[in-house]
Amino acid sequence: MAGTGQGGDVYKVYYWDPQKVMQGGPGRSEFIKLVLEEAGVPYMMVHDKVLELFRQGQWTGYPVFAVPVIEKGGFSLSQTGVACRYLGKKHGLYPASEEDEWHADQINTTVHDYIGEGVLSFHGKNWTASYFDQVEETKPYQEFFVKERMPKFLQHFEKALAANKGGHGFMVGDSVTYVDLAVLHVLRATQSQFPEAWEAQKTSIPLLVAFKDRMSERPRLKAYFASSRCLPFSGNSML
Repeated sequence: MAGTGQGGDVYKVYYWDPQKVMQGGPGRSEFIKLVLEEAGVPYMMVHDKVLELFRQGQWTGYPVFAVPVIEKGGFSLSQTGVACRYLGKKHGLYPASEEDEWHADQINTTVHDYIGEGVLSFHGKNWTASYFDQVEETKPYQEFFVKERMPKFLQHFEKALAANKGGHGFMVGDSVTYVDLAVLHVLRATQSQFPEAWEAQKTSIPLLVAFKDRMSERPRLKAYFASSRCLPFSGNSML
């Protein structure tokens, strides 16, 4: 079962301990977890000593800039969007045509632009400090994000979905790919972290709303969302 396993036969997903660093939220590792869950691929989360490995320079694998990092069989990879694309290609969640491959890559890159801007809106004064150290100072950044940036990104994703056979299936092609899971995550994050803004936007993005609902009902994802492996959003970040 995905989410379980021991030793070198499963992917290790290195990420900050959510109880110590993320204030309980899922963080960027959620993108990777959704791909592995949908693919039915075993994995294990590694939180122990991540601070030492990645902030104190003790990591001995291929150089990485930051977590999340996936590792299996001596091969390691970071950059969330790249790791998801790699996993999608390895495990049957990859576009079938070259055109769809590049369109998926384009959407995936935009997803991470969106999540990056959303995250920074919670850390407007100091983007490496806790949200709780800058609650008042960062409110203008959140207001700007909600008013100016969120609608533009969501409308773009709506148009991209509509461009694939009217928008009643997947982001690209005829079957689920890693990029569908990336879009699903940012939609769930938007709804959770900015509920009022999400409700206000829903009528202008009907295809995305329906996409989010049907993706969430996929058997493996539905089981994951109902499990303890799926951490609730913390309310203090876009992640």
